[in-house]
Amino acid sequence: MYSVEMKNAVSSAQSCIDMCCGPQNVAVKTAEYISAFAKYLDVLDPSGIDFTKTGFFAGIRIKKYWELFAEHYSKVQTITGELKKNRLIAENTLTTLKRELGTYQTALDSFMAGFSENADSELLDQKMVALNMKGILENTVAEYSALTERLSGITTTAADVFTNAVLIARVNYQINLTGGEQISGVSGKADIAGFRSGFSRLYSMCR
Repeated sequence: MYSVEMKNAVSSAQSCIDMCCGPQNVAVKTAEYISAFAKYLDVLDPSGIDFTKTGFFAGIRIKKYWELFAEHYSKVQTITGELKKNRLIAENTLTTLKRELGTYQTALDSFMAGFSENADSELLDQKMVALNMKGILENTVAEYSALTERLSGITTTAADVFTNAVLIARVNYQINLTGGEQISGVSGKADIAGFRSGFSRLYSMCR
């Protein structure tokens, strides 16, 4: 029969998995936020805008782009804020999962060390349950590792992209994205090429 240690390990592992894989888990919420974020990125996609072009009509088109950006900026910032929160939750959850897996592995090693292949059918069934639980834990750790890595990439890239966007709009077009109002007397280094390439990377991460 299971030792008390093994019973507790299986029960604890199951509770941890239920928490991580339930209907309100951070992976589900993150997917919802990324989906909403991707829709805004569709709207704000700069790939069709030639920021180097001059002339009256080109200037109007560029100005309208940044005005559109300003219109959606606060909503985009809200979503990125939620993604940052989810990143922290996912990282903390991953830490818990790794700790749980380590504890479980210790209990499993002890259980398997005293296991005999001549054990009765009930104990053999318990062995399969124990090994399957380990596999589920390992898969969940892998899923949350991928989730934290993805969130890290998105939030870090988004911070770079939108910081650059704010600077470009202020320096080149005298638009304050944080409020949308016209401004003057601003200076700084605006990296339009970096903004475009960063936006493209961010867009790919969210698809």
